[in-house]
Amino acid sequence: MNSGAIDAYTFLQHGEVFVGLQTGNFILFGISLSKLAWWQSLRYLFSILMFALGVVFIKHLQASRYRERNIKRIILIIDLLLLVVVGTLANFISDILIVGLLAIAAAAQFQEFKLMNGNPFNPLMMTGNLRKLLDNFYSFLRFKNVKARRIAIDTCLVLFCFILGSLIMGLLTNVFDKYAIFMNVIIISIVLLVTNQKFKV
Repeated sequence: MNSGAIDAYTFLQHGEVFVGLQTGNFILFGISLSKLAWWQSLRYLFSILMFALGVVFIKHLQASRYRERNIKRIILIIDLLLLVVVGTLANFISDILIVGLLAIAAAAQFQEFKLMNGNPFNPLMMTGNLRKLLDNFYSFLRFKNVKARRIAIDTCLVLFCFILGSLIMGLLTNVFDKYAIFMNVIIISIVLLVTNQKFKV
């Protein structure tokens, strides 16, 4: 939900730039270059670079002693802080800086949250998840593979929540404008509250 909402937010409120869906930014970057729209192309490039910086930063945390202190909670707290900063300063700092901060938050999720019930998934880009859903659904129907059914259900849940997040964000931006990002603050706060015990991977 958080991933769908965060991309919908920056696309609708901050210059039609994605912070998680970097494939989309690469496409839009190429299109803007073809139209000689230099400023817009820089916005996409900045998001890509900040996402890369976020991946490297989280990779460093994962390799450090923080791994012993439940890195998932640490990353959620970092995400929460970035979201609060963006929500608080949404009308006072530039769109490009907001996109940069949220790209780091998206990268943190992407780098750390890769498993669901022991199976790989992608929290940001749904193309691979859609393929996985169909692949496992077929395996269940054709070969009665019970594990494939469980993976298909989990993957369907991921796709549904991603769409739900973008849907709710689309509605909230009509009412709360740039402050709609506080929906993501609520989502991550709930996750932190209900997962006081150690995360399972």
